[in-house]
Amino acid sequence: ALFGGFQDYDDETLWNYEAGVKYSRGPVTFNAAAFYTDIKNLQVTLDAGSCSSRIVFNVDKAHTKGLEAEFNVRPVEGLDLSFAGSLLQAEFDTTLPGVLAATTGIRDGNRLPSVPKYQFAASATYGQRFGNNGDWFVSASYQRVGNRFTQPADQENNPRSFVSRLAFNGATGTQATVVDLRLPAYDLVNLSAGVDFDNGFGVSLYANNLFDENALLSFDRERGGRARLGYNIGRPREIGLTVRQRFGR
Repeated sequence: ALFGGFQDYDDETLWNYEAGVKYSRGPVTFNAAAFYTDIKNLQVTLDAGSCSSRIVFNVDKAHTKGLEAEFNVRPVEGLDLSFAGSLLQAEFDTTLPGVLAATTGIRDGNRLPSVPKYQFAASATYGQRFGNNGDWFVSASYQRVGNRFTQPADQENNPRSFVSRLAFNGATGTQATVVDLRLPAYDLVNLSAGVDFDNGFGVSLYANNLFDENALLSFDRERGGRARLGYNIGRPREIGLTVRQRFGR
């Protein structure tokens, strides 16, 4: 009803323009770039109406543009600091006719799916010689990823109210579940410490996602939201011990 008969799709093509700078001197390394990408026939995966199927659809025009940079420095012996980040605008430059714009989210100025406006990561590692037989280290990292939309249509009529209209097991099917389809930004903190011996033996203790952040990576629905509603989430906090042995030189 929305897309007509059988759908095929064309090759996606793009032109990418980029200018940047690379600097390295002593303990300092810095790289940065600005870029613009002009996209033709962007292949986008869309819900096929209110069923659970998906189709691949060509969008005539879209673009991305942004800045990215990374910085590394060793201020004192044994200490390494790094930072990397990006700012990104990724948008459609096409508006589909009639009801298609509201049902697909393909509208001039709407964001491309799954693309955060910014993300960055910082890390610090400190290590020294451990006696005459090995090295010890401690490391910490922090990552932040900005908000995103799973599908282009999630930007239309958001927050969204989902009603199943299916009476089952005492439920009337008329209750509404309201969901904000803009996936929130999330933060991840990782820590590790360990010892690496010259004979190839190493042991390290780690804690990933230290603060047990419930990162919402994407939102999925069946039958246009009339059945299952669910998030794909990141890994929970993990604390573990790694023991390894390297062989050979």
